[in-house]
Amino acid sequence: MKTLSRFAWAGTAGAPIPRHAALRVRARERTIRPAALVPRHADGPAPQQDTAFDILCITSEFGLPHWNGEWRRLLLASRSPEKIYQTPEFFRFLSDSQSDASDRFELFVIKDRTSGHVVGMVPVRLSALALDVKAGPFSVLAFKPRIVRILGSVPLMPDAPALLHQLFAHLLRSFPACAAVSMQAWPLALESSMQGDARHVPFVLHGWRACHTIPLPEALPAYMAQMSAKKRYNLARQYRLLEQATGPLQLVRIDRSVNVKELVAGVAALVPGDAPAHVGARDYRVLAANRLLLSYVLKSADAVVAVIHGSRYGDTWHVHQILYAPQYRYLSAGTVALHTALQDVIAHFAFTAADLGYGTPRHRVTGHVLETRAHVLVARKGAWPTLRLAAFMRVDAFHARCARIVKPLARRFLRR
Repeated sequence: MKTLSRFAWAGTAGAPIPRHAALRVRARERTIRPAALVPRHADGPAPQQDTAFDILCITSEFGLPHWNGEWRRLLLASRSPEKIYQTPEFFRFLSDSQSDASDRFELFVIKDRTSGHVVGMVPVRLSALALDVKAGPFSVLAFKPRIVRILGSVPLMPDAPALLHQLFAHLLRSFPACAAVSMQAWPLALESSMQGDARHVPFVLHGWRACHTIPLPEALPAYMAQMSAKKRYNLARQYRLLEQATGPLQLVRIDRSVNVKELVAGVAALVPGDAPAHVGARDYRVLAANRLLLSYVLKSADAVVAVIHGSRYGDTWHVHQILYAPQYRYLSAGTVALHTALQDVIAHFAFTAADLGYGTPRHRVTGHVLETRAHVLVARKGAWPTLRLAAFMRVDAFHARCARIVKPLARRFLRR
């Protein structure tokens, strides 16, 4: 599932709530003949102006009606699995809620050089990426390079590998202190577009991983019909047993600023005081004001049972994290909360999918569909930061292979 650090915001790396098997990291580089728009140069990399497009920074003009209209037109054709992060509303949220002076947000427009028409809008965030390989409590290799995050991962622009690499080159040239361009949820179907440019090296952080989505029908009866009779019985039984332990349950929808206090109180009740800081009340209110917030609190008269952090845009409900009271774990509190929230989502919204992100959900309901994505980093070929990234990828891959061997043996030993 998506981590709260990603919820706060724009896909940062963090410790995911669900466990997932670490997959082998592969950083491959293939040499292919560039697209027709890219001339081949045997004595060096392709020139910087290698397509029929111009890329311009328009951050200072963000909010002008003209750009807003072009932005929304392009969003209609977006292929991003995280379209919410490349919207004007989310960019406004980032700008309004910025608290770290080291973070920086920029907006780029892509124009056809011949006609002058706008063909792309690319919001980015400059921040640090924490990379760490741990052996028990010890860090084997840790550093925090600065990166340029492409919000939404798949840029809002024409599907052309030459233009994609021109964008990478432009961003790395514009921000020389950044080690790489980051796309946190790059679809496997677009893997080949990363290859074939002599200037760049692509890395896959933690391997290609399964992302879980749940198709949502238009009506609740159709959703329930997707389940077997046994599954429906088990969910009803889990809800009944949880209610017997806690008292009558109430689901509170958090999608407006006036409800934010319920969400803040719910998180405070479930998260220990020494846990990492969560999004604050002010940020929740900004999200709600931009119609991006959709979270839930499941509670009884005496206690908070579970909290679901979520957001929304278009036809997708994004589930970022599920918190629940530890004393109700044996009663499947997380599963009950997710199932109850899904019923409310289907009844009151027109979403076609719930996106749970990376990992193997602990709170499986029904109808999960897997989509393969990866956190991809594209770096300058031959640069010192790129060599450090390559070293990290190798150590991380070795660590993952060792973990796949050691963890089952450790569990077997403890059982004995």
